[in-house]
This record gives sequence, C-alpha cells and structure tokens, in this order.
Amino acid sequence: MPADDVRTLTRLPISFEVAGGGREHAPLIVGRVGGLITRLVLDTGSEVHLLTKELVDRIGLAVEDGEEGTDHGGATMPSWAVEDVSLELGDIELTLRNTASIPAPAPFPGWGVGGILSPQHLDPSARAVIDLVSDELLLIEGSDAAVTGWLVERSPTLTTLVLARDEEFPSVVVRAAISPHPEIPTMLNTGGRHTEFASDAVPGLVGSAQTRLGGGVSGADVTGAEVGQGALVVEGHELRVPSLAVRTAMHDPQGLVGMNVLRGTILAVCADRSRSVLWQIPATGR
Repeated sequence: MPADDVRTLTRLPISFEVAGGGREHAPLIVGRVGGLITRLVLDTGSEVHLLTKELVDRIGLAVEDGEEGTDHGGATMPSWAVEDVSLELGDIELTLRNTASIPAPAPFPGWGVGGILSPQHLDPSARAVIDLVSDELLLIEGSDAAVTGWLVERSPTLTTLVLARDEEFPSVVVRAAISPHPEIPTMLNTGGRHTEFASDAVPGLVGSAQTRLGGGVSGADVTGAEVGQGALVVEGHELRVPSLAVRTAMHDPQGLVGMNVLRGTILAVCADRSRSVLWQIPATGR
C-alpha cells in the first residue's frame, strides 16, 4: 500500500521546556484537558494515562478509589480511577479513557505539568509518532505497510526497524540486549532519563557505587550503578548507549531504554499490542 494512504489526524510540537524556563529530559506537549490548558509528559513507559489529583479536582472530574500504583522506583502511591475526559490536541479532540489520578509529583505544579500521557493509548486505531529528531508528535492512520512506507519516505536517512511488541505489557516493550548479553524484554521508555538494565540481565557488569539516577512519580529515589558506555542491540542493529546504569532490582521488564538513547530517533506506537513497533534509528551496520 502506498505511503500516501496515510492520513495525519493532528500534528503538534514537542518541547522539553517547563514553566519557569527550565528544561527536562522527557518530551512534553501542550493540550487542553477538560477545558484546561496544561503541559503533559509523553511517556511510552506508562501503562495508562495519569492526571494529577490537583488537575482532576480543578476540572471537577468524578473519581473512585483505585488500587495503589507502583512507580519506576518500585514505591507505591495512592491512585484514583477517573471518569472519561476530553483531550484537545491540536486539530482534534480525543477522549481519555481508563485514566488514573495520582498526587502531583513535587515538581509538576511549578513546571505547569498536569499529567502523563501514554501515547500508545491516545487513540484506539491511530499510531502515535513520537519524533525525537524534529521534536513533534503526530497521530496518523493507515495500514502497517502504509505507515512503514510513509516513515521511510519521511526520514530516508534513518534505518526503520519493524519490531514485534511483547503483548504481555501495556507499555512499549520489545526484544533487545546489551552486548554481549542475551536479549530480553526491554521497554522503550520516553519518560525515562537513563538506559537501565537489571544486574541479572547483564552479569559481570560492575560499575561505580550506587548513585541516584532519578525519582519515580511518588518521589522515591531510583538508584543504580553507572557502568560507562554500552551497546544496545536490536534486530541485529547496534546503538551506542552513552551511559548505562545497572540496577540490583527492577520491576518487569528487566531492561529499559531511556532518552539518552531515544533522542535522535522516531517511535511509532499504537494501542493494538499485536501490531509492530516501528523504530527509526540512525543508520548503522548489522
């Protein structure tokens, strides 16, 4: 199917700037949630959409007590199930479903951030294209063949990988490895700063003393040992990891590719876990 059979539903810029002029590692977009304009993090590692309890209360959305959530650091936090709410992104209006609310992470109010979007769940049929080369988000419709062709035509200097998605995970998980270790289920996580693997997945890699890698949305520290540069292998292609972190314990999956690798690449993801993940990376040899 030709690439011109792809339809663009909306297109809007990605920013890394927060209110007050600072910059963050995670991609941000501006949307209107329930009529209120806010910044929103694009996080392919998030299983659901998350809105801060403060934003939910301002909008006046109905909530119900939910199960405690678990963040990237393994810490738990209270959460609430939120009724469906409208989200305006550029030219279109979507409905956020199966959304949870959590207390606002400490930096979010000052940054003007009202929540975290799971891009793969924005639309039941469209693909979310998270372009971290040109810094823009697109929602597009088309068959897998048409979308793949469209991506190749749009970015001919990049290598386009068609990756089977691990259907066990609502987040975006594919098979990958840190050379020379075996491949494992690995999350492509636009919400994460670092590339991190569990120590059991990379035996023998020993780094510096444990250091703070960042924090989960609960505010709990995420710690690990920096082991220097590494090589991520995906479908026989190798990507440089400028700084690899090894953690003694991680929730499944045991591998996570963060923005220190994802910047300069393009991800196309969708809600249907049986459909491939399309990842465009700098041209490399096999």
